[in-house]
Amino acid sequence: MDEATVLERTTATTFTPDSTRGFEVVAATAVFRVVRGELCVGLPFAKGPSVRGEGENPLRVVPTAAPNGRSEDGGLADAAAAAAARATGAREIVRIAHAGVRAFGDGNLAIVSWATARPLGAAPSTAESLEADENFIPLGALPELDDATRSILSCAFDAFLDATLADALTRRLLPRHILFRKTDGFTHRSPFQSALDAGNGDAAQEIPIFVGLLPDPFPLSALRELYERLLDAPLDRGNFRRQFHEIIALGPIQALPIFERGVPHRAGQLFTFDRQAWDRFAST
Repeated sequence: MDEATVLERTTATTFTPDSTRGFEVVAATAVFRVVRGELCVGLPFAKGPSVRGEGENPLRVVPTAAPNGRSEDGGLADAAAAAAARATGAREIVRIAHAGVRAFGDGNLAIVSWATARPLGAAPSTAESLEADENFIPLGALPELDDATRSILSCAFDAFLDATLADALTRRLLPRHILFRKTDGFTHRSPFQSALDAGNGDAAQEIPIFVGLLPDPFPLSALRELYERLLDAPLDRGNFRRQFHEIIALGPIQALPIFERGVPHRAGQLFTFDRQAWDRFAST
């Protein structure tokens, strides 16, 4: 797996709109993934000294890649995917969406995206465990970050959160008072957002946010706990279950005739997402 490099060290495409100034352009992609029940972000180690400049301790950064300015199509999209692959294997990436642009005083311009990767359960393989421990950091335990990395991660997380709140499934599952609190522009929409000092990003809406973050099939409890962690808001289990089963009746989620195995509690029924039924559901 390629090592990520800090923004200043990335080989970048130079864009010169006029003869007075040029910009170093990179694509930066924050990869969000549930690792052993924790919502994490992929922050590989970068080369070079630590943020304090003490010794050779590497710094955690959002991975970046240079777009191919000569590509007729997919230049930025390919660069975003290449950046995401520095945090985890390309086959593990489920979704990539645009987040925004961040400009820095040293002439660097970052085209920011966010991605989701397949979850890593409680008992991953040795290779998966090593990869996750190397690159993925729980959002509740972020290390010290340089200003450029924090700005990029803030932009990506804000767009990721907006996409979570915008999808039709979330709007049906969450109580109105929680949705209002999280979407009306007030601060502290998420316990992670205030720590990141996130700004505003462009919402992306394609499929429900949990698709790819949770295993397939998934138990209802895993979906509820994901929302609770992300939004820092306890959800009434009875109401959540009732809303969930109303959505099943509409088609985008299907109940399967199988149950969890090897869990220390009562085994829950498993469910799966139906993409074709989702298109009809989201348009209503």
